[in-house]
Order: sequence, then structure tokens, then C-alpha cells
Amino acid sequence: MVLCLLPFEKRFYDEHGVAAEFVGHPLADTIPLIVDRGRARAELDLPADAQIVALLPGSRRGEVTRLAGDFAKTARWLAAKRPDLEFVAPMANALVTEVFAAALERIAPRVKVRLFDGRAQTVLIAADVVLVASGTASLEAALCKRPMVVVYRLGAMTVWVLKRLNLVKSKFFAQPNLLADRRVVGEYFQAEIVPESIGAELLMWLDEAPRREALEHEFLRIHVGLKRDASARAAQAVFALASGRTGIQGPADRRDLPPARGPA
Repeated sequence: MVLCLLPFEKRFYDEHGVAAEFVGHPLADTIPLIVDRGRARAELDLPADAQIVALLPGSRRGEVTRLAGDFAKTARWLAAKRPDLEFVAPMANALVTEVFAAALERIAPRVKVRLFDGRAQTVLIAADVVLVASGTASLEAALCKRPMVVVYRLGAMTVWVLKRLNLVKSKFFAQPNLLADRRVVGEYFQAEIVPESIGAELLMWLDEAPRREALEHEFLRIHVGLKRDASARAAQAVFALASGRTGIQGPADRRDLPPARGPA
């Protein structure tokens, strides 16, 4: 029995004859459906009326080392276009703080970026737009209903192997796009990670309110679909398996996300 946090995972296992249950995602249970941006800004002592860009370059040192320069260049480009933007970045630990701070000092010394020790969820809620490394943080940003651009950079040898063996089968790598089954946010990989392209898309989300509102509706739809009391349902699935039964009983046993409310 495989316990799946995301609906497309169960569909994959179903296609291959592996017993699986979609139990929902714990983050969807802990993050409110409607978040309070004003409260988050007050908690972080951020200006209530500023436009805030959150930078999340990753939680592992290798990941941050590969992306820190790209994030710093994008922040520099954005600051040149919009000097009034505020930049914030939650750091996972001291090691990644050191790497990221060094990149900012080297590449964007005139750009003020407030580094926070953890508190990623509060920073995401406080922000207007997010530049984020691919992974769970992109899902967390979606659950916080924040427009974003997602980037992914691997080592050159890893990319060569993936392409050589044709191991990449998915249309998308960003979790919001995988969950929506379409491109709702920008995702940039390897050579596509260009500060001007990323920065322009972030500015688009800041400037185009109708598109931003449509995306927030899409993220709410995804959130509702993932909010299933995941820990309890996982326990129920294990108990059912141990008892010789299959499946999880109850009204929350929905297989797919609710209908979309319109294009994002």
C-alpha cells in the first residue's frame, strides 16, 4: 500500500497495478484556506503597503549554491526596474544563509534583502509574489495563494544523464502546474533561468490584478482538493490494510480536485 500526498501520484500507481490511497497533504491541513497578509506583515515588521517579493532559493546547501546567483541577479534586475520593491528571504539553516548572503553581497550588494531565520510560511503569506526553487516550497506558496515563478537547476552531469536516457516524462516539474495539469505559473529549467524573463513574469503578476485573482481561485481549488485530514486518513488506511480491508471509508474519499473556477 502506497499512501499518496498528491492526487496524480495515486493515478500513476493505479495505472501500474499498485495499491495506493490518496490521503491528502498535511500542509493543506495546516495552512488556512484564507490567509491573512496584513497579520503576517505585522508579525515580520514589514510595511503594510509595500510590494514584497519573497525569495526562496531552497533548503539544501547544494541546491542554494546552484541557484543563489540566479536569485541575486533577478533581485538586482527587479530592483533596477522597481526601486520601491521590498525583498525578503526565509532561510532554512545557517549553512544556506551563508551561501545566499555571500551571493547577494557579490552580485547585488545594493539590493536590500531581509533574511529571516525560518518562518517560510509567514514570509510567503506576507509576500505579493514569490521566486521559489522547485519542490515542496512551491506547493506551500500555492497553498498560501501567492503568484510565483518556479526554477530548477541541476548539475550538468545529472542533466546529461536525464536527457541521454530520456528519463523526464512529465510535461511540468512545478507542483502547482502538476496539480492543475496545465501551466498556471512560470517554470524555468537550466539555461531558461534568465533574470530578465523571470523578473518580467514576476512584474506581470504584480501588475495584472485579473490574472492574479484567477490564479488565487485556482490555488484555492487545489487547496480544497488536498485538504483531507491527511494524518488521520493515512492512519485509517494503515488500519484498514492491517484489518484485511481496502480503501478509506468516509465522505472525504474524493478522487479528484473540484472543478476549476476559470482560467488562471
